[in-house]
This record gives sequence, C-alpha cells and structure tokens, in this order.
Amino acid sequence: MPELPEIETVKLQLEKVLVGQSCKEIKKLSDKVIKGKIDEIIGRKVQRVERKGKVLLINFGERLDLGFHFKMTGQLVYDDGKKRVVGGHPTEDFWNTMPSKHTRAIFTFDKGTLYFNDQRMFGWIMLNPEFVDKLGPEALEISETEFTKRLSRLRKPIKLVIMDQEIISGVGNIYANDALWEARIDPRTPVNQLSVDQLSSLLGKIKLVLREGIKYGGATASDAKYIDLHGLGGHYQEHFRTYNREGLPCLRCKTKIEKFVLGGRGTYYCPACQV
Repeated sequence: MPELPEIETVKLQLEKVLVGQSCKEIKKLSDKVIKGKIDEIIGRKVQRVERKGKVLLINFGERLDLGFHFKMTGQLVYDDGKKRVVGGHPTEDFWNTMPSKHTRAIFTFDKGTLYFNDQRMFGWIMLNPEFVDKLGPEALEISETEFTKRLSRLRKPIKLVIMDQEIISGVGNIYANDALWEARIDPRTPVNQLSVDQLSSLLGKIKLVLREGIKYGGATASDAKYIDLHGLGGHYQEHFRTYNREGLPCLRCKTKIEKFVLGGRGTYYCPACQV
C-alpha cells in the first residue's frame, strides 16, 4: 500500500496536469469502489491537489474534495492523447488501452481523461471522505509536544501506534520499520515504557525517513508495488534500513536483520541495535 511519500509523489505530479481543468463527465463502473454521490464535481474546476495522510484529494472548491484511497491495488492513469502519467499499483494497465477490465471510474476533463483502476477493489473514491476528518496530525507536521502527549500513556507496541492513522497520519509499514531502526527502538516495546527523549528521537527519525522517501520518489518493494506518475519506480528501496532485509547484515552493527509478524504485518529489526 502506498504510504505518505508515495502519495505525496503522486500529488506533486498530478497537480501539474489537472489544476485549472474542469470535470466534464464521470462514468461510474463500480458501486463497490465509488462511495456516495460524486456528481457534484461535474462542471467544476480543479483548484488544487492535496494529500492527507495516505489519501489523495482533488479539490474542486469549498467542501468539494474528491478523495482517492489506493489501498493495495489502486492506480490512477491520466491520458491527454499525447502523453500518459500514472501512479499507484503497477500493472500492464499503465501502458495498455484505457479503459481496461480493471477500470472502476472515468473522469473526463477539458484536456484529458483520468482513470481509476483497481484489480482487487479494496480502494475507494469518495466526495468529502469522513475518513480524512478522523486522521491524526500529519507525521511531517506534528510537534514533539503533541506527539509525546498523544503517545506517552499508551500500552500498545510502538510500531502499531505510529502506524495508527488516527494517532499520527501517513506512516505505514516501510517507514515505521526504518524509523524505529534509526531510533534504536524495538518495535514491540510498549509505548509507556519509552522515555520522553526516546519518543522525541523517534519523531525526528520518522520525519527523516519520510522526507527521504519523498526525495527518492517513494519505494518499490515486493509488497508495496508503487510507480510514480511518469511510470518510473521510486528509489527509496535502495535506502531501506531494515525493511525487506531479513537475513542481511545490519547497516550499523552487521548483525543479521530478523523478521517477525506484529499486528499482521511483517516487521524487520536488528536484535542487537534495537533493544
């Protein structure tokens, strides 16, 4: 599933081609993916493209935010007849004729067409998604004071807490693993056993790896199939600290990275460095 850096990369690319265009027509091809009425955007002009946590928002005016959640296999394909820009889960749909059998919605704009494809139909499209209102503060924006206040009394393992989008938004499995390695914290440690200094350090490391993820255009990994809007894979995977490195030497102490399951997600850590 794309995380904050991946969606930020999509946002930065998509705003270059959509802002200023009006939506002329919508074809809804899946009731499962399209949540509620989205016809209100027809005839409206794109004001801006935003990201809230892992959700992409195309704004058409006050209280007119068209939200896209990619989940596991969602993707966007924009085609103006001369060039194609794409983002999300990479499949042959990126290069094949659109619409495809996986297309769930088609948005016709002044100068091109935007297709939302989703093979497994876990993703969704929604106008003014309430989900966004429940998101916690942005990981890149939250202060140390607010971060510590939100976490300090919790008893759950720290990795599960920083991936809880209602506590702090935008952090997923890849960046949680790497931030915890940077902060030398065992992912299983209950939050209330961590000191204020440890939490402050962890927040700094979360911001570090997220900014690095944006710099490298996101990650392309075995369970995070992401390609940016030019059809080029992100390169953060070349800078993984622990994620997807089971059995390889720790970049700090050369101990072999281990993997276990926590909260249903593969978790990678160094048993020597993260104690």
